Amino acid sequence: MASLFLCIGAFLGAVFAGRRSLSAGIGFVLAVGYAYGITRANLQQTLAHLIFDAAVLGLYAAQLWRTIPRSERPAIRPITSWLVILCAWPAVLFCLSPERDPLVELVGLRSNLFLLPFLLIGSRLTDDDAEGVARIMAVLNLAAAAVAGLEFAFGLEAFLPKSELTEIIYRSNDLVGRTAYRIPSSFPNAHVFGGTMVMTIPWLAGALMRPGRPRWELALFGSALAASLLGVFVAAARTPMVVLAAMVVTVTLLMTRVRGRAWIQWAAVVGLVAYMVASDARLQRFLTLQDTASVQQRVAASLNRDLIDLMAENPLGKGLAGGGTSIPYFLQDRQEIQMTIESEYARIALELGMPGLLLWVLFFVWIATRSPGNRRDPWYLGRRVAWVGYVGYFVIATTGIGLLSAVPQSSIMLMNIGWVAAAGPRARQAAALARRRPAASSEVRLAS
Repeated sequence: MASLFLCIGAFLGAVFAGRRSLSAGIGFVLAVGYAYGITRANLQQTLAHLIFDAAVLGLYAAQLWRTIPRSERPAIRPITSWLVILCAWPAVLFCLSPERDPLVELVGLRSNLFLLPFLLIGSRLTDDDAEGVARIMAVLNLAAAAVAGLEFAFGLEAFLPKSELTEIIYRSNDLVGRTAYRIPSSFPNAHVFGGTMVMTIPWLAGALMRPGRPRWELALFGSALAASLLGVFVAAARTPMVVLAAMVVTVTLLMTRVRGRAWIQWAAVVGLVAYMVASDARLQRFLTLQDTASVQQRVAASLNRDLIDLMAENPLGKGLAGGGTSIPYFLQDRQEIQMTIESEYARIALELGMPGLLLWVLFFVWIATRSPGNRRDPWYLGRRVAWVGYVGYFVIATTGIGLLSAVPQSSIMLMNIGWVAAAGPRARQAAALARRRPAASSEVRLAS
């Protein structure tokens, strides 16, 4: 019963917040997503799995059916076209497989389609919306870091009781000679915690760089950045660490163009986190990436000959949820196909077939070639770092799954893609408008 009330509250809260503003709606959904893992683990009820979905539906109801101003349409038109294409194919497959268990197929449809409208939501964000989203992320990341710190100091059991839902968390005790756990904070697992922190860094770093910040905002974004960077090492998941390294290098290079307190604060944040990581062995799992043989073995296991054979035998896939989509424990007895290959592209190929895989490869190429706007854009640094983040995750997706279904990491990643993809068309539209204004002014002077 508690889960039902939470689902209803999440839906209504997202509707109310989303009607106030887009940034408020996103902030509410993210707050629900940040608390999703620890809430689900403690309730252990079936409907608890739908709390985040209810909040997302509320945001969709509040925002996606609003009339889009004519001035915004050129910027969001390309991402809207891709959204329709990427949603249409899994919807067709869902309709063409009535013989399979409908609940399992519905879970598969969710993993391939449900969160994709965040592409459109991200493309509609204005600079003011971005400010609001960055502040909310800063507060949420500080709260998540506080929970992680308590788990790091006192253990996981008081926060995440052992059950089928937390089995993956308690299997991840591979730190310091298998005596310490990776820390998930309030998220479903450590990978999602680390990935979510990584996906929010573009917003925090971009906000920190913007000029004219009062001291309290510099303190907020600086401390949130430190907490986010440290959170990735506390989570001890290697994929977020690789992407984080690329982001830190990008921010550092772009920050050299900035003068004043923002640059000093960024250097202080990086120095503090480096010192803390160096002082505790539990934060140093990233050093295992030096074992190139192990890395090569992991990649080979994800992209092996069996995958090619399976794709050849099933050109239209093995059905939604047939290639690695995580099925809740209470539906696993309904799943006919028990197969998991640790590669997001393999999962897409086995669930959406070769046409679906081709669509996603083309989409990846498209987003990788989008410009994050011009350098005069006050959010240029944030967009550039966001580009590095999602391109990095799409590349590393060859060795892991969950790219499109992690709560709330996937929502933020898709929002980042839309936010960056709309920047180029907006910049060109603004430049064209600026060129027309002087011409119109000269015509008025001639007429007078």
